Amino acid sequence: MAAKSPVLTVSLKCTECNRRNYYKERKRTAKNKLEFKKYCPHCNKHTLHVESKI
Repeated sequence: MAAKSPVLTVSLKCTECNRRNYYKERKRTAKNKLEFKKYCPHCNKHTLHVESKI
C-alpha cells in the first residue's frame, strides 16, 4: 500500500457568494486554514476566500 501524499489539494470558497473559484495545494501538516483576499468573478470584486474541502 502506498503512503499518503504530503500535499493536499483544497478549494478556496468566496465568503459572500459561497462559490468555489480557486484551487490550491497545501501541506497536510498545516494547522490553519488558508485565507486569501482574491477576486471573485461572480461578485465582481475582491473578497475573502477561505479553504474548503473539494
